[in-house]
Amino acid sequence: MTARGMRRRRLDLVLMTTGAAGLVTSTLLAKRRVYGWEVAVFQAINGMPGSIRPYLWVLNQYGTVVTVPVATSVALLFRKWLMALSLAISGIGVYVLAIVIKGYVDRGRPSAIVEGVVERETFSPDSLGFPSGHAAVAWAITIIVLAYLGRPWQIAAIVLAIVVPFVRMYVGAHLPLDLIGGAALGVTVASAVNLLTGVPARAPTENTRAGPNTDERGDISDHQL
Repeated sequence: MTARGMRRRRLDLVLMTTGAAGLVTSTLLAKRRVYGWEVAVFQAINGMPGSIRPYLWVLNQYGTVVTVPVATSVALLFRKWLMALSLAISGIGVYVLAIVIKGYVDRGRPSAIVEGVVERETFSPDSLGFPSGHAAVAWAITIIVLAYLGRPWQIAAIVLAIVVPFVRMYVGAHLPLDLIGGAALGVTVASAVNLLTGVPARAPTENTRAGPNTDERGDISDHQL
């Protein structure tokens, strides 16, 4: 394995460990109760003008479940086989784990907990808030993008992964801990998938302006060299 491959694996290991710690901590905290700081942050963002909703709606799509098959298809189009596989596994993984954790924590949406919530989406009365599936998907995709694509794509992915949680509070879908837990879930799963599949040896970090690498050799994992 090359030195770059070793650094990549160490980074994924750190991300997975940190994400797992964040997920466990936020899960235990969310199961206990709702905190004052959560309510304050949520109300500040949820109370923003309704006129900005159309613009935020577009950014919010980055965290939808539909984004996973779309991103996977794009990766396949550019012959990024391992990236496509990682996206698919991560997407399915966060979806299934989010359902399991939601049942364990059993924490309702903000409207069931906080007064005066402005709901800008329609939610089922019995739907649960922790963890946020949107945050999980957004951060899972971002971790994969950081491993496979060049700097412009990395910056865009990070920005979107940060924006999506704010949008989820704006529409009245989640409290802060829900989003922290979702982000931690996404980071944990995607990093674990990167460790299992192996990130391409010839990562495009050599050219920071590079987009998707269509060279099939780019998907030769480190352990195959």
